[in-house]
Amino acid sequence: MSEQSKDQSDIQYVSSKTDKIMCDGGNEELGHPAVYFKIDKNQEVVCNYCNKKFIRKD
Repeated sequence: MSEQSKDQSDIQYVSSKTDKIMCDGGNEELGHPAVYFKIDKNQEVVCNYCNKKFIRKD
């Protein structure tokens, strides 16, 4: 898999109605501890464990 394709899969867009998100790495047993983030309007959040980026779409 190319680096660009990998980067694209590490981005998750969330609803504009969402104000909190949870990331657990997405790999069940192979993931990381669940962490919660507050995401405000027109903001993006990056998980400090797996670097997955969450972008709030309005």
